[in-house]
Formats: sequence, C-alpha cells, structure tokens
Amino acid sequence: QWYQRRVRARLSESVSRDDEDPSHFEDEDLDSKVVPKVEDVELSKPAEKVKAPTSPMVVSVGTIEVNGSNQYEDINIMSKGSTNNQNEAKPVEKEDSNDNKEFESLRDLRFSSISIYDKPHFEEDIIITVDDAQKHAAESFVSYKVVTKTTRENFLQHEFHVRRRYQDFLWLSNILVQLYPSNIIPPLPQKKMFNKYDPNFLRLRQLALNKFLCRIAEHPILSTSEHFFTFLSAKQVELIEQKKITNIKKFSIPQMPIADPDSPFKTTSEYIDEFGKILSTLSTQSTKLDKEQNELENALNALSPSLALWANSEGDLEPILSKLGESVSQNSEDLAKLVKTKEEIFSEGIKEYQLYCNTIKSVLKNRDHMQVTKDYFTNTVLSKQKELEKLEITEPGKSFATLFGKSPAQVKQEKMTKLRDDITKLSGDGEVAGDELVVASASIRSDIERWKINKEKDFRSLLDTVADSNLENCRNSANVWESLILFIEEMET
Repeated sequence: QWYQRRVRARLSESVSRDDEDPSHFEDEDLDSKVVPKVEDVELSKPAEKVKAPTSPMVVSVGTIEVNGSNQYEDINIMSKGSTNNQNEAKPVEKEDSNDNKEFESLRDLRFSSISIYDKPHFEEDIIITVDDAQKHAAESFVSYKVVTKTTRENFLQHEFHVRRRYQDFLWLSNILVQLYPSNIIPPLPQKKMFNKYDPNFLRLRQLALNKFLCRIAEHPILSTSEHFFTFLSAKQVELIEQKKITNIKKFSIPQMPIADPDSPFKTTSEYIDEFGKILSTLSTQSTKLDKEQNELENALNALSPSLALWANSEGDLEPILSKLGESVSQNSEDLAKLVKTKEEIFSEGIKEYQLYCNTIKSVLKNRDHMQVTKDYFTNTVLSKQKELEKLEITEPGKSFATLFGKSPAQVKQEKMTKLRDDITKLSGDGEVAGDELVVASASIRSDIERWKINKEKDFRSLLDTVADSNLENCRNSANVWESLILFIEEMET
C-alpha cells in the first residue's frame, strides 16, 4: 500500500519530499510503520534503466487512474521465493537507507504492454524461449525445446525445460479458443504439409512459436490458464494424459443477422476488414521484392567465381579483377543478410497480423452470435407477453381441449399459467444471456485496445528495423565499392 501511495503521489505531484516519510500515513490501518525493503536498486536518471536486483523480483502491474485517465500503472514488488498468500511483500523494519533514491527510480518506469520486438525495460517475471528444433524422421515430426524461467508463484519451480511438437502448440491454441471465446488468442503459425524439414522454414516457425507463447504470457487472463501452465511445465507423458482428458469441441458459428449491432464493434469490424486488405497487398508486394532480391543475390553469387576465373587468365588486371570479385561476394553476403532480416521481421510480422485479423473476426462473430441469442430471448418474451395480454381479455371458448372434459375457463387458465411460466423462464435465460454479452463485450473491448497498442508498437519497431537494415546494407555496399575505387587508384599510381 505504501508503494502504491508513493507512486500515486509522485505522478500527481501533490506531495513534497518532506511528506514522503511513511510516518505520515499513521492514520492508515497498517500493522506497523514498515515498508518492503528493495535491495540493490540504484537511482536512475529519466533516460536510464533501473539496475536489475541481485535476487529476481516479481513485478505485477495494475492500472492507476490519474486525473480521470489510466496513465500509469500500480506496482507490487515481491522478492523471489516469497510464500505470502496475499501477494504482498513481507514487511521488514526500515533501515537507514536512501529510500527516496529507490522510489525516484520507480517513478521513472513506464509499465505497459511490451512490444514483442523490443527488449523489456525491466526484469520480467516470466521469460520463454523456443529453440533447438529437432527432426524426428521416424515419426515424421519436429520438436522444439521450450525453456521457461519464471518467478511466478503458481509455478512449482523457477525453471522448466520441455520439448514440444507443433501438435502440442495446436492443442494449447484450441483449448484457449474454447475456454476464452471472448479473448483474442494470439495466432499460431499455419501448418505446412510440404518441405516442413527445410532449415529456413524451421527457423521462421521457431520464431513464430516463440512469439505465440510470449504473447500468451503477456496477456493478463490467458497467462493464468492452467493449460498454459501445463504446457510449459509438464513432462511429455503428463501432457499426453492431459490432452486425452481435455475435450476440445469443434463448432462453427452460424451467420445470423443482427437487428441492432453495437456500433463500436461495427466500426472495429470495418477497420479489421480494411486493415486485412492492406496487409494482403503488403504481403504480395513484399513477396515480389524478396523474390527479386533473392534472384539478385544468386546472380551475384554466380558472378563472383566468374570474375575469379577471369582474373586467373589475365596479367595486369588480375589484382583488380580479384578485388572486384571480392567486392561482389561481399555485396552478395550483405544482401543475403538484408533479405533474412526482412523475412524474419517484416514478412513474418505481416503474416502474424493477417492471422490476427482472422482471429479478431472470429471473436467478433462469436460476440454477434451472443447478441443474436440475447435478442431472441428478448423478442420471444415480448411475443409471449403480447399473447398473454391478448388471452387475458379474450372470453373463454370451446377448443380441442374441451372435448376431454375440461371447461373453457380451465383451458384458458392453463394456457395463461403456461405462458407465465414460459415468460419467467425465458426472462431468466435472457438475463443470463445479457450478462454474458456484457462481460464478453467488455473483454473484447479490452483485448482490442491492448491489441491496438501492441500493433502500433510492433509496427514501429518492425519498420524501424527494416529501415535500419536497408540503411546498413546501403552503407556497406557504398564502403565496398569505395574501397574498390581506392584500390584501383592505388594500382594506377
């Protein structure tokens, strides 16, 4: 609590340094005037980073509302190995240390969703890496090593090493889609039927699978799933048993017209459609450009040995031709590096967000289905109520039921009773459907906002990386040819 008040006070600039002593909070219901001790944290300037603690810390982030808007985050810090069930750092007696120095550094932190392309600005409480792809030719599949290092309390250990195949990742994705239909599940790279042992394909898939798990770990809801915990920590035999008892239902959501669609989601749906078209165009043009650059790289690779062969048959030109061949070879290597970077960062980033568009469409489609269900109950209740009102003012008359000895009044009363029961049941079902729709809408809005923030960060980082790579390639190419010109001039003199 003292941490949280201190950060709020810093952000709102409503207190002075003289008021920062925790003794000023005597009116609060605290057990004692003590605060959690954070050791080995150095003062950082606004542009610097906080030095990582000697012992890992668990950093949990929650929203703080400042002046009516969510600007920064609420911070809880817990030492590794803490067993406090209430998720609070165990208080220790305050020692004579420069506490202002510690909290000065906390003030400068900006906790938000971390771009998957950026390095984290603080020590994460979970780090996941996917690497070491191994081919299992006998069983015709590829497995990947998944290493998890964490200080989260729901993990029994701080580090896990497991091997997972693509089908295991697919199981995790499907079970999350089923259990969290109103959340945007990070997309899994698509399955490939041919050339699945190609080294370049395995390298790109490895990166995509790593990104898939990191996205889940960053999500405040998905990261708490017991199935995610099982995937990261269970032995292969335990995972197989878990997959056997897990019932994954495959279903399709029917297309139904919505009488009164929610305008914010209609706008979102239109934006996703337009964004998907733009990504499709970018993907097509990027593929063409990659193909041209690959062809240029192959041509340069073929030109270099030809120049070397020519140099062997010349006398005075031999040094220049050899240097030219080296320059062409160096250009080819730089171009290959550029193509690889663009493929890993730009092309794969475009593919991921194309899959994201499909995922969001599916989530919105599911929400529309919930809207239709809720509208069905509402309209049916109204119809039943009108029928009941009409029946109440109608005089009892003969009907088929009166042939079995029932009086017209009795038949009317039974119909009214049944209608009232139907209205009561349908109203209850409608309230449940309405509550589910409200929760789903709030969850979707939250995930879409988070997705937009991550999208902006990802594409900023993506475009910066591509621009830097092209700039570096141009500089390297210019340096290579300038060195060749200098070499020729020296030969002439």
